[in-house]
Amino acid sequence: MLPVSAVSRQLKQLRQKAGLSIREVAQALGMDHGSSYQHYEDRYKKPLLPLDLVRRLAPIFGAGGVTPAEIFELAGVNAVGEAPLAAHDAGMLRIAELDLRADAGPIGQSTSVVAQWQVPIGVVRGHITAPATELRIITVVGDGMEPVLQPGQRVLVDIGDRKPSPPGIFLVWDGRGLVIKRVQLLPHSEPPRVRLTSDNATYDAEELPLEEAQLQGRIIGQWRWL
Repeated sequence: MLPVSAVSRQLKQLRQKAGLSIREVAQALGMDHGSSYQHYEDRYKKPLLPLDLVRRLAPIFGAGGVTPAEIFELAGVNAVGEAPLAAHDAGMLRIAELDLRADAGPIGQSTSVVAQWQVPIGVVRGHITAPATELRIITVVGDGMEPVLQPGQRVLVDIGDRKPSPPGIFLVWDGRGLVIKRVQLLPHSEPPRVRLTSDNATYDAEELPLEEAQLQGRIIGQWRWL
């Protein structure tokens, strides 16, 4: 059985943010019972919600402080302020680009948005179902991950994935700045420990408790100019 999609979890979070119960949302949608709406929160398997449903939910959730952008992203499209969905935005994901050099803390505390990328849904959804609100684009700084990642190229980060199982390349807060490292969970370690390494052999590896690693998100894609 397929797991509930990430968009279902995001829908539930937005409903709770709006201070609404499942029954209240169902009634506002004109449904007799909550089960039809509840399907989208606990049994929905597709990566995106139907656009028609999202359009109906926008004013309902909006009354509780959820922005149009937040709810429309569940369908993989954008809404700007209170304006209707623009035709040229259909079929696109809006992903924020951050400037790591301007940051003074972990993701979410002091991040500098320098651009908003419009990325075709098909480019992303073939590889990941995470909501666009959990995706970020950053520029690689330094040579620690050469030759796999080159300084100046951009990579896509899923900030909702902070568990190093399976192992992979992660954005890590090291107490001084945000760096990119390979992270592997050490088997049979209790409490759990991780090993942080760079692809560039001139940098030393480090082992520390998982709770101290401060993983900020998994690197899931890259763009490179040739």
